[in-house]
Amino acid sequence: MNKIVHLTLFLAIVSAIAGGALAFANQLTAPVIALNNERAEKQVLLEMYPSANVDDFKIMDVTTDNPTVNKIYSYEDNYIFNMSVSGYKDGTTFLVAINKDDLTVSAFKAISNGDTKGIGSKITESAFADSVVGKDAAGQIDTISGATVTSTPVVEGIHQAADIAAGLE
Repeated sequence: MNKIVHLTLFLAIVSAIAGGALAFANQLTAPVIALNNERAEKQVLLEMYPSANVDDFKIMDVTTDNPTVNKIYSYEDNYIFNMSVSGYKDGTTFLVAINKDDLTVSAFKAISNGDTKGIGSKITESAFADSVVGKDAAGQIDTISGATVTSTPVVEGIHQAADIAAGLE
C-alpha cells in the first residue's frame, strides 16, 4: 500500500513538472508563432495586390457573428476577408477580396489547406482563384469536381463574406 502511495505521488509530481514545462514553452513560442502567421498573411496580401504596401491594408474594427471570419481588411475599394472554413480534414484558410461597390470577387488566395493532397488541395491552385475572380460574390460560384467537401465550404464562405460586405459602410 505504501508503495502505491509513493508511485502515485511520484507520477503526480512528474506530471505537474511536465505540464508546467509545456505551459512555459507554449508561453514562449505563442508570440513567435503569431508573428510568423501575421507575416505570412501580409505576404499573401502583397501577392494579391503586388503594387500595394503592407501599410495600405487596414484592419477593420468589425465584430461579426460568423465564426469563419478571422479578420476583415479594407484596401482601396475592397474588403478583404481572412476566413477559415472546415473541410474534409483540416479545412482551408483563405483571403477573398470583395469589391465594395458591386460585391464582386476581386481577388482570391488560399493561405493553407489541410485536406487531401491532389484533390482537396486543388483549392490552392490558381485555376480555382481564376474561376471565382470577377464573379458576383453572392451569386453562383462553381465548386471543384471531386473536391466538393473542400470547395463547398469555401464557396459558402465567399457567400457569407458577400453578405457581411453588403452590410458594411
